Amino acid sequence: MAEFTGSALVLQWIWSGGTVTLGTDYRTVSWTPTVGYADITAGSDTHVGRLTTLKDATAAVTLVDSVQGTATYASLDAGVGGTLIIAPQGTATGKRKITFPCFSDGANPSYTYNDATTISVNFTGNGAYTDGAY
Repeated sequence: MAEFTGSALVLQWIWSGGTVTLGTDYRTVSWTPTVGYADITAGSDTHVGRLTTLKDATAAVTLVDSVQGTATYASLDAGVGGTLIIAPQGTATGKRKITFPCFSDGANPSYTYNDATTISVNFTGNGAYTDGAY
């Protein structure tokens, strides 16, 4: 079986100013869906009981700052809302597609001597995401 390397990943940030393709310059992408729980333990229960409550998610992206332009930074400014598309195996039919309405937490550049400048940005959920397929 061939191992998945992530080289086909498609990563797009769709915001009010247009669509920014981030996948061509990415180094890492992490996707973290979460769910809350309500404790329903009562009386003589001997184990904790739980109900699921609200779902949420975050994503984190690190990319090489190859453009070094203000447009990318403006699109990723703290508080900018949009939709992050993560397609880990590309856009072929049947491949996974995560559509994530969210806010950017702000672009954080890292200026390194004698190495590529990178940008790290986290995204915080703003509504229901879908984890479907193309």
